[in-house]
Amino acid sequence: MYFYDKLKDLRKMKGFTIRDLADRSGVSAAYISQLENGNRGVPSPDVLMKLSEGLNTSYSELMEIAGYLESQHTDREVVNNPVNLRRFIRENQLMFDGSVLTDADKEWVERMLTVLFWKERHRNEEA
Repeated sequence: MYFYDKLKDLRKMKGFTIRDLADRSGVSAAYISQLENGNRGVPSPDVLMKLSEGLNTSYSELMEIAGYLESQHTDREVVNNPVNLRRFIRENQLMFDGSVLTDADKEWVERMLTVLFWKERHRNEEA
């Protein structure tokens, strides 16, 4: 499968139109259309960074798909260690839809998650 097929599949899987992706990434809709139709070669790493932000997917995944990085996937079973989301939010610079979150923004996200999971825990306790 070629880069353009994988890009189109990833965009559709995320539920975005070409226009949505253009708005979210800052890459023109015409260029994205040309990429998906195979009329352009593999984009530069800078463009891939913008597309990864617009698709809300990892930059390394797009770099792999584009052939810039070797696949990191192995046949070994991957052990997943849970990440403390509260600590992750507090200790990292975060971006959402192209906007860098301020400390106040991150505090609101943390509060919303607290409410969401509090409700879920209490709903399960009542059942």
